Amino acid sequence: MAEESTFDRIVSILKDQEGLDNVDLKPDTKLSEVGLDSMSTVEAVMACEDEFGIEIDPEANPQTVQEFVDLVDEQLKNKD
Repeated sequence: MAEESTFDRIVSILKDQEGLDNVDLKPDTKLSEVGLDSMSTVEAVMACEDEFGIEIDPEANPQTVQEFVDLVDEQLKNKD
């Protein structure tokens, strides 16, 4: 259940930040296929850090929405 919440929040961040309102983001959606380049991904990572109150490894380079969720979930577990 927590993962769904994380997924929904990340999808919301990506849609708001990148103007992807008309894109159906699924766990296996590749970020590059919806127009996110490396700079956009860094900006989305920073937005997630603010949203979730975590720090994500600056070397992290999620390729899919699910990889993004996994990164955040891992940091949330370490936060507790």
